[in-house]
Amino acid sequence: MFPSRFKVFAIGFLITTLVLGSSGNCKSVEDFQYERAQQLIRDGHHDQASGILEKLCRLHPNNASLLVELGQTYLNDTNEMAGGQIKSEKCFRKAIKMDPEFGKAYYHMSEWANAQCKYDLAIQMSTKALTVKRPDTQAYMERAATYSNQHKDKEALADLDKFISLRKRDRKAFERRASILENLKLYERALADYRVMQNEHYDDGTAFKEARCLEKLNRQGEAIACLNNLLKHNDDDDAAYEARGNLLVKQGKLKEAVADYSKAIQLLPSATLYKERADTYEKMGRKDLAARDRKEAERL
Repeated sequence: MFPSRFKVFAIGFLITTLVLGSSGNCKSVEDFQYERAQQLIRDGHHDQASGILEKLCRLHPNNASLLVELGQTYLNDTNEMAGGQIKSEKCFRKAIKMDPEFGKAYYHMSEWANAQCKYDLAIQMSTKALTVKRPDTQAYMERAATYSNQHKDKEALADLDKFISLRKRDRKAFERRASILENLKLYERALADYRVMQNEHYDDGTAFKEARCLEKLNRQGEAIACLNNLLKHNDDDDAAYEARGNLLVKQGKLKEAVADYSKAIQLLPSATLYKERADTYEKMGRKDLAARDRKEAERL
């Protein structure tokens, strides 16, 4: 719905309300326009949404919320390119000047600054977003992204911990935190985050990360079980066969590893796969097969 604290009812709308006797079921033309813009944004039509929001902003020149949403459409409109970046910055700065306690305006300004690689400004804006009278806690995520860009993993981790502690069940937050935890070699904690994500919604890419953490923790058997589960979901995943083959080699299960490499080659042949299978054949004493695979790798 159109932001209630800025809503201006038209005379026609008031008359309609009196006639129908129930304002709860009535919407103004501006409400419908605003909802249309939101639907266009959800559908990815930011250019069309910006046209509607521009009109609403002209009708409500002191509405900081509308101005920020307009800036977002400019920022996300791929057709705008550099022009969209300039216009979005103007919107966010104007909204901040208009309402200095509006955290969302600072948050999106930090998002803009990150996109421009202006990391000092991004930190400044996201910090402001968290300390004004009406803060936007999404800024913890944006500041964490800035810290990550600056390779400040510990600071990024602290912000993500805070964001998640606010009961933000955001998959991106868990994914970012798990990635940072891996960078810090805190594999047990990273594994826990990946499993939270998998419990909510299974994803093949996350399963690879889960298996990687288990391998780092020297829990190859569990890592293989994780990849087994992945292949139950998608038995045509060549990367999963390759990853499982690598783990089987570490366990000394060479025949099983060869079978996995062979399946991966069948699905998507590559020089790397042939070399990995050649190395395994070498360990098995099959120099003839190893030589054949190495020759095939050179050909590719």
